[in-house]
Amino acid sequence: MTERRKKMHQLCVLSVLLLVFSFSNGQIDRTRYITLDEVRTDMEAYALTVWYGTEIEKFPLKILSVVRNRQPGEDMILVVGQDERFKQAGAVRGCSGSPVFIDGRLAGALAAGWSAAKEPLYLVRPIEAMLEVGTLPATEPPGQGRRLIKMDVSQPLDLETVAEQVTRAFASRSAGDRPLLPLATSLPAHVCGELAEGFRSLGVMPIPGGLTASAVSDATDETPFERGGVLSVVLCTGDISLAGVGTVTEVDGDIVYGFGHDFTGIGAVEFPMGDGFVHSVIASRDMSFKLATPGTVRGTIQFDQYAAIRGQIGKMPTMVPMRITVERFNDPQVRTYACRLAYDREYTPMIARTIAQAAALMRGPLPPEHTVRYQGRITVQGGEPIAFENVSSGRSVAEVGSELLSTLTLLLNNSFEVVKPESIELDMVIEPDDSTAAIWSARLSQAVVKPGQTMTADVMLQTFRAERIAASVELTIPETMPPGKYPLHLLGASAYNSFLNQNAPQRFRVVDAESLRTGLNRVLNMPRNRLYAVLPVPATGLTLRRHELPDLPPSRMLLIQDARRLEPIEPYKNWIENSAGLDKIVSGGAQIELTVEQP
Repeated sequence: MTERRKKMHQLCVLSVLLLVFSFSNGQIDRTRYITLDEVRTDMEAYALTVWYGTEIEKFPLKILSVVRNRQPGEDMILVVGQDERFKQAGAVRGCSGSPVFIDGRLAGALAAGWSAAKEPLYLVRPIEAMLEVGTLPATEPPGQGRRLIKMDVSQPLDLETVAEQVTRAFASRSAGDRPLLPLATSLPAHVCGELAEGFRSLGVMPIPGGLTASAVSDATDETPFERGGVLSVVLCTGDISLAGVGTVTEVDGDIVYGFGHDFTGIGAVEFPMGDGFVHSVIASRDMSFKLATPGTVRGTIQFDQYAAIRGQIGKMPTMVPMRITVERFNDPQVRTYACRLAYDREYTPMIARTIAQAAALMRGPLPPEHTVRYQGRITVQGGEPIAFENVSSGRSVAEVGSELLSTLTLLLNNSFEVVKPESIELDMVIEPDDSTAAIWSARLSQAVVKPGQTMTADVMLQTFRAERIAASVELTIPETMPPGKYPLHLLGASAYNSFLNQNAPQRFRVVDAESLRTGLNRVLNMPRNRLYAVLPVPATGLTLRRHELPDLPPSRMLLIQDARRLEPIEPYKNWIENSAGLDKIVSGGAQIELTVEQP
């Protein structure tokens, strides 16, 4: 580092320390800022923002009122735009954070408006509240702090249930009267429409722009962060981009304030911070917005609280590389999408699901009859990777996305150890055929067998178009099998999974980091395109937490079942099984009585 750069860095650090010290002592530089108690309606006011490109323009405002206690403990300034472009467009989303100057001093930022209003009305967040961001606890004010996703691991591991739980948690966070925040994206409109529900659960409304950050980097590379400039919170960059786009309110040294409201409201964060380029302002009666593309990542958003976001220039964020390969029936080319995701233990799983599903849909929606064959790999720091492979049919990319969301959420939010992902890889092959089939009927090659014999179960499957196909699976009876009548279960993958959860919940119970990884690998790699034959057999023994203790003598069982023990103890259940691979995803099940005779 040169001597000049060292001095500049020292000055930046000193200015930030002075700023934080002044606000922690309730002081503010009144030569630079105007406080709420000084504001009068007859004062001259204007805002700075970008209407096109990266050029910052000045827009006159008229002060209408100081709105006290708009919400408990929250005061705002009500203004109306005087520029003809503002009058034509009304309140514009993307102007959030635009600095407002009153009497030549910075008063705050445009923070909220009314889309259906006939005039360009805005509420201005006072600068005092914005400059407090990062100096107060992340939970201030009440209800706006980080609400960690609490995973319920008391029940056997079920990825679909976890995905529903996470989606509900995000939906509840974005519920209420809070408007959806605009999210600039390079995704085409039809993909945004297909994934609308997922975007809503994130509390955002995607605005397709068709360009990634690399497409506008030449226009923004030399643009510094300054008052009124474009400010982006980058969730994903690379071949697919997702970013919240607003405006810079204040720059003090290497510290940037913007938006005038929160983006996620979860407090301390590590989101990539970038600039951006405004292509146009789209005026609409329903909602006017800036059509923008996020620019180069140049720092990190470190605080995301109710009054503003705050970032640091030059401090580069942690990002997670994600590579997706898609081979589609209607595309002669195999497409690869290389992206980098923002790292956050709550948001990264949701972003990864969105990007994976979007990549599969880029060349159009899937037809009603389709099959998705996929395999993936999640690499984590200092641990074994989680690898998975399976097939789905008739559910678009819902199962793929659900598994990715659940797995990442469980890994990043587990209460046993800190897990940081190093990379995410996903390969998908999409075919225009339905691969589902239901069990129609079943019979045994012999209903009466002796220990040691091998019998065959012949199953008739009914496909999507009511075609019948035959399948079979063999099972060898144990030499030690006592005589008697036994139920033989012939199951598809879903029914087989239910059988395991009921009869061996200990195999899917999460009690530590090791059992989490083991359970994930077991659930993720349970093939859907197999026919399972399961025959319960007599067993003695117990299960203790996730440990199986078969063939225990009665004396040991009595000792272990002491009522004073706190660990849950359950009877050990045993069975023999076999499976046959098919080119169909089997659903349903059948049960046939099997008689075992004396040898």
